[in-house]
Amino acid sequence: MPQDSEAVTLFRRHPEPILTPMPELPWASGAVFNPGAWYDGARVHLLVRGVPAGYRRIRLTDTRPGEPEWGFEPYVSYIGYAESTDGVHFSVRSEPLIRPDAPYDHFGVEDPRISRIDDLYLITYTALGAPAFAHPGRVRIGLASTRDFQSITKHGIVGPDTTDKDAVIFPRRIRGRIAMLHRIVPSIQLIYFDDLEQLFHPPKALWERHLATLDEHVVLRPEFPWEAKKIGAGPTPIETPEGWLLIYHGVDAQHVYRMGMALLDLDDPRRVIARTPEPVLEPELPFEREGDVPNVVFPEGAVVIGDELLVYYGAADRTIGLARASLSDVLAHLRACSVRVSS
Repeated sequence: MPQDSEAVTLFRRHPEPILTPMPELPWASGAVFNPGAWYDGARVHLLVRGVPAGYRRIRLTDTRPGEPEWGFEPYVSYIGYAESTDGVHFSVRSEPLIRPDAPYDHFGVEDPRISRIDDLYLITYTALGAPAFAHPGRVRIGLASTRDFQSITKHGIVGPDTTDKDAVIFPRRIRGRIAMLHRIVPSIQLIYFDDLEQLFHPPKALWERHLATLDEHVVLRPEFPWEAKKIGAGPTPIETPEGWLLIYHGVDAQHVYRMGMALLDLDDPRRVIARTPEPVLEPELPFEREGDVPNVVFPEGAVVIGDELLVYYGAADRTIGLARASLSDVLAHLRACSVRVSS
């Protein structure tokens, strides 16, 4: 793996994946990865992306410089549900929770994140309206909600009519409004909605205004070599006394995915308090370096139990890994990181 950076030793990772493909579950028989997470005080709820076995590797055409040259077909993702009382050992439900059954996500439901507003779980996900790896594709922000992880309501596409993904909703209102991070390459942006109704049915003019002044809504831009190509929000932001803890992924010129962290102001998340100049997790173990897409650590779920921060990440687009750290140590590390970025 190219070594353009040196990851900070802060997280302890499990030496093996905590979830792998399950041949007995057709929707998750080929790959299980990129999980969103939520802890309700008793159980960790995990939403996992699953792909049925049988896909094959294909060479992509018309790729841009630095983009992967290979993809897969047929490749349609589902979102399934798993739960755990200890955050490590998970029971996976046999049937998927979210299926690719709408015109806007018929080619895949991918990469879920979980938040909660007014006792309603909000699930943002990547909705594919064209085949995975297609050029041009149709990659949009989908939204679903549930109160019990049993029945699901889909709310359709809630993002702009342009390629956009890595969306995640803050777990409480900020100055009375609902805040959502999203990623139009290469940076992370922030948009506000007045209420749930506007989130479920965003006016076209809202996104038109946002896109017209997109640079004003940027929270983080790629700043360091390990994230030079693009960055994207990871798990649901975690509220701490010192700010919102945002875990994110960065991609370098060799298409290696690593994990970084930032601390955002509680009342104005566009204000960056601290940011790690070096990654805090990068592909090192065999299951992170070898898989369907090699050299990928893709953090997407995180929970805090006591003082322990548990981060769930997709590994090489094939399995799910777990890394742990003391939340106190994480915040201390961020306090020591001066902000050397534009905001």
